[in-house]
Amino acid sequence: MHVELKAGELTAVVGDNEAHDGHRAGYNGVHSLTSAHCPDNLFADDLAGLNLEHLLDGRDMPDVDVYFEPRRQPMELEHLGPRAAQLHQMTTPTLKVQSLTTFTLSPPHYLDMEFRLVLREDALRYDYLACFWASYMRAPHDRAMYFLGRPREQTMGEGWQRLMTREHNDQSTVCHVGRTPELENEMISRDSLAYNYSRLGFTRPLWYGRRGTMVYALMFDLTDEVRFTHSPTGGGTTDAGPNPAWDFQLVVPDCTVDHEYVLHARVIYKPYVNEKDIIAEYESWDPLLVE
Repeated sequence: MHVELKAGELTAVVGDNEAHDGHRAGYNGVHSLTSAHCPDNLFADDLAGLNLEHLLDGRDMPDVDVYFEPRRQPMELEHLGPRAAQLHQMTTPTLKVQSLTTFTLSPPHYLDMEFRLVLREDALRYDYLACFWASYMRAPHDRAMYFLGRPREQTMGEGWQRLMTREHNDQSTVCHVGRTPELENEMISRDSLAYNYSRLGFTRPLWYGRRGTMVYALMFDLTDEVRFTHSPTGGGTTDAGPNPAWDFQLVVPDCTVDHEYVLHARVIYKPYVNEKDIIAEYESWDPLLVE
């Protein structure tokens, strides 16, 4: 099932894991995002953006249905009105996570996401839960992600950093400069972007990428728990060029049964101005006020 949302300059199609109209099964979240300034879908047409892809706790996952558990299990879609929709996933069979994601468009060019999760049973292998979202971008001219930060070995300073990995699973994940990136894990059956770490660290929880004249920026209300992840070819390659994956993660340490954890994120999709404008958008955002 899928629904169309409209507000201001943006139109979004939000959907569950079911296939429709050339969209592949197993890709939830935002199936399409377009702007009055750019009518083409920002995301790869048969895939999705803000797609809840993995739930990870450090265990090895040789079974692909476990590795992609959020994509394999049913979701319930509720249309909340012309600007909002919710995706609800009941307790997953392996990691025992129940989640609720609300997408809301706000004029002129914002897409707000609220994610709520509850661990329903003490099923985690290690003392953390990592939620991983993938966004498969549609052949941008520049496949890199940009964020404020510095090399991890430096103790001071902040500047714009470029995350453009050479290949899939190559120094993929960026953490806050104050966090140790390594997560204890037994993942030997497959390479995972989540367990490949960059030498860079971020100082503020925001990043952006460019597609033509447009900017796609993503910012979060959490810092230590959030991670940014990149793949240069995660969405495959088309005649228009490679589709990179611009991803992010939420890592919940000491995840407690029946406790609710919440993440707010804001997407900005509009004509690119400059990097000062992106910082101004971040500094003016109140994640608890969604129009």
